[in-house]
Amino acid sequence: MVNQHSSMYNLASAIYSPQIVDAKQVGGHGRWHYIAYAFYYQLVRAAMLVKSDIFLHVRQSVRIERIRLFIRLSDVAKMSCRTMNVRCHFLLMMTLNHALQCNDIFVNETARSVETTRVFNEVRHVSRACGKQLIVHQRIRPNPNEASLTTAEIIAGRGYPVEIHSVTTSDGYILELHRIPYGKGQKMASTASRRPVFLQHGILTTDNVWLINQNGLGFVLADAGYDVWMGNARGNTYSRRHVKLDPSKEEYWNFSFDEMGNYDIPAVINFVLAKTGSQKISYIGHSMGCTMFFICMSLHPELNEKIDVMIALAPAVSMAESTAPLAVYQAPFAEQIKFVFDLIGVRAYEPVDTFCNNLRKQYCGPNLFLRYSLCRNTIFSSSDDEYHAFDLNILPIIDGHNPAGTSVKTAVHYAQNYMTGQTFQRYDFGHRENLLRYGQTTPPTYDLSKVTCNVFIFWGQRDKVSAPKDIAWLANKLGNLKASIMIEDPLWNHLSFLFSSDAKRLVYDKLIPLLPLPTS
Repeated sequence: MVNQHSSMYNLASAIYSPQIVDAKQVGGHGRWHYIAYAFYYQLVRAAMLVKSDIFLHVRQSVRIERIRLFIRLSDVAKMSCRTMNVRCHFLLMMTLNHALQCNDIFVNETARSVETTRVFNEVRHVSRACGKQLIVHQRIRPNPNEASLTTAEIIAGRGYPVEIHSVTTSDGYILELHRIPYGKGQKMASTASRRPVFLQHGILTTDNVWLINQNGLGFVLADAGYDVWMGNARGNTYSRRHVKLDPSKEEYWNFSFDEMGNYDIPAVINFVLAKTGSQKISYIGHSMGCTMFFICMSLHPELNEKIDVMIALAPAVSMAESTAPLAVYQAPFAEQIKFVFDLIGVRAYEPVDTFCNNLRKQYCGPNLFLRYSLCRNTIFSSSDDEYHAFDLNILPIIDGHNPAGTSVKTAVHYAQNYMTGQTFQRYDFGHRENLLRYGQTTPPTYDLSKVTCNVFIFWGQRDKVSAPKDIAWLANKLGNLKASIMIEDPLWNHLSFLFSSDAKRLVYDKLIPLLPLPTS
């Protein structure tokens, strides 16, 4: 039996490895066995990931004496598991699953058994605040109701002022912007104008990713004295309108990040400058938010003069070295997938209200084992990110808003860049249409040397989407790179910039000094 399960695990591991699995590797197993083994692997992988973290978590009702006993028992359990097969990890996780429902917990993959005692001993500092808020390790537990609130409602609920604005692009798409004009408890300056900072989210998300953490960047910047504007890319939950086109029709979704950079970013930059009366704006993007910016400056280089500084968090430009599942497993079949989607009428790629997303929102909660297996949100499964330094109580809130949808064509565009190697090129329509659109049979590349505004890059060593080698390639191509800054945490990944509880200390507090002073 042990050999049989080891064989299943090895086969399933091969399915998820970057190597190609051919018929010989599958052997005599049928198609359904193949799928079952892959499913089995996902469960086992979840158990193995969880086993290293579960002993670092504690519920608030557990007393110190019980904690110490639990630590001793957990050490024995871990030692036993080292001598048993992989089923032990799975069964152990299932045994602990009900007792440790991940309420008020914090994931820290860097901790080990020596540090566990220190972490557990800190529980004595837990204190209950007024109302329903609970302070855990000097952190405020997230409000689960924010999963069903809009971005504007989240901002107002945290005690900040908020404005909602609509911007129409030159090709007719209507984008929704959210503004935090000043910080909590502050007043609008009457004599000095606050400098505007624009935040642009990445693929499959909305601007609420800057707010979900208690120390989200949108709030940090507002409290630091900046006028914060947050954009929403065409096709997501907030920007699904057009002056003529119907979002339920295929024609509306005929765009990729090329149009986002060519039309969306120029429109929002000019709108914010006109609204604030400022001469320049600072821009902070994450992932595709950087893609859009670099396209904008490449195709509209005159806009460089309107940018004080651009800060790129995990920029997604060249994808050649990406090891994210979305690139490795779907990119080679992107055109075929798009053909099937077109055939069956799928227009929006991963909107938030799909059946699977609704099921996850209803039943998964912050359960750690489920979160590593069946309930993994698309934005995590596509990047293969782990919940490094996360307060897992934010996961249901993330589910409430993300994935927020984009066009199938956007995903295909990233796939094309991945398959082409280290390059950054426009959408490939095929030889004939490329000739009509671009005057050549192959899509032209974006000229990154035209990005002449000040650029700072922040990147993570564990990022599987924006791999370090691709970041180095980008750094050599930009026209005015000031610094490429590696996050000191060796486990920092693609989504850590948004959701890690260490993001303020490791990233936000370091990027604010790079911005102009908050008032002019």
